[in-house]
Amino acid sequence: MTSETLREQHEKLGRAVTKLIADHAARLGSAPVTSPATPDDLKQLFNEPLPIAGRPAEQILEQFARDVAPHSMQVPSPHYFGQFNPTPLAIGVWADALCSSLNQNAGAWRNGPTSAMIESQVIRWLCELIGYRSDGFGVLASGGSEANLIALKCARDRTAPEIKQKGAGSAGDLTVYTSEQCHYSVDKSLDILGLGRESLRKIETDDRFHIRLDSLQAAIKKDVGEGRRPFCIVGVAGTTSTGVIDPLPELAAIAGANDSWFHVDAAYGGALAFSGRHKGKLRGIEFADSITFDPHKWMFVPFSCGATLVRDGGQVLRNSFDMSPEYLSEDRGFSDAQYDFFRYGQMGTRRFNSLKLWMCFKFMGKRGYAETTERHIELAEYLAARLDTLADFERVGEIETAVCCFRFLPQTVRAMTGPDQDRIQQALQQAVEKSGKAFFPSTILHGRRALRVNINSYLTERRHIDDLVELLKSEGGRLHS
Repeated sequence: MTSETLREQHEKLGRAVTKLIADHAARLGSAPVTSPATPDDLKQLFNEPLPIAGRPAEQILEQFARDVAPHSMQVPSPHYFGQFNPTPLAIGVWADALCSSLNQNAGAWRNGPTSAMIESQVIRWLCELIGYRSDGFGVLASGGSEANLIALKCARDRTAPEIKQKGAGSAGDLTVYTSEQCHYSVDKSLDILGLGRESLRKIETDDRFHIRLDSLQAAIKKDVGEGRRPFCIVGVAGTTSTGVIDPLPELAAIAGANDSWFHVDAAYGGALAFSGRHKGKLRGIEFADSITFDPHKWMFVPFSCGATLVRDGGQVLRNSFDMSPEYLSEDRGFSDAQYDFFRYGQMGTRRFNSLKLWMCFKFMGKRGYAETTERHIELAEYLAARLDTLADFERVGEIETAVCCFRFLPQTVRAMTGPDQDRIQQALQQAVEKSGKAFFPSTILHGRRALRVNINSYLTERRHIDDLVELLKSEGGRLHS
């Protein structure tokens, strides 16, 4: 193998893969969103012995086109209304290819100088966007789960710095407070950090699914009286189930009054900061000690790309994560250690994920992201307005972001018990999914199942919302006919 033969391989494969990607994009509007294949079907499809002899790349790409792509969830489809999984920008897709070709290790400056500088730059852009001062800093993560873990470790270590050396048993009963609508990664993070899932207090929400401040204050008072140590309050800006935003200024004040770290999980809702029309919904986020922000959600960056931002600078992260292994501790004569991103989180080898974020930022600009987020919220409001005209559907909650929740409740279903109503909601969701014409999940809100639609794709237009409403009506009609 020589550099010239490698160039020839890239050129040949590049043409073939470009055609696959372009053809896939052309079918997004018409292809089924879901595959009818079962896990057993796919297991048989990919049940092959360990390859001994290599195969031509052309044959591998043929198998991809035949077996992989058609049975994938068509997340980039304009008919996909699922979790916060968007249509990735084309420039982000190709940035991923460029990232792989360079194969930088973005963990240490000397192994990836440009990756370190670009990560530092996009972090500064995110901090500026969210309202942090110039000394705000952060680190890219795989997604919101890892970003929340990083933030909660910083919170833990500020309150109980001895825990890093002596273990969780040395710190007493540390306690975290958040909404019952919080992301499951908060539970998992406390498990990983050695504090246990029982150290999390999930506070009830009001009829619009925001955290109840009176219940939060009562829980803190009770725990303090019993000798527990409140060390972190987690606000949510864009909950997964409903998209709502907690009262952030009030949460910041309660955290301050209790000498607690204030973290905001804005993995989804952080992108509202692009919009002059909707940025006010994030008022108070600038008071957070740390923020989770996922560019692979409402910024249309390909998976995976999350971020932890910290208000008081990189030293906060280094206090929790920094180490200097012998092979990275030599003095090079200039301040490159501040660009060693392995010092700001738990990953050593790190992908050059900042490249795709940098390119997407530059391609869309603040104005482009503002226009898209505003249009998505308008589409969610349009869906809500359409459902409000239909007697068989009842909306749940209000529209704060681009999430709309509702229930299918014709008179025959309204007369059923709660559990039976729940089964009807699940049956409607499954009927839509099996049709292949659209996808959205269901969720549980105040103990009862509801249907949840999120506008994810910049390809989605009003006609796709109209198609969804007609699909809901027709599939719902079959269920209670």
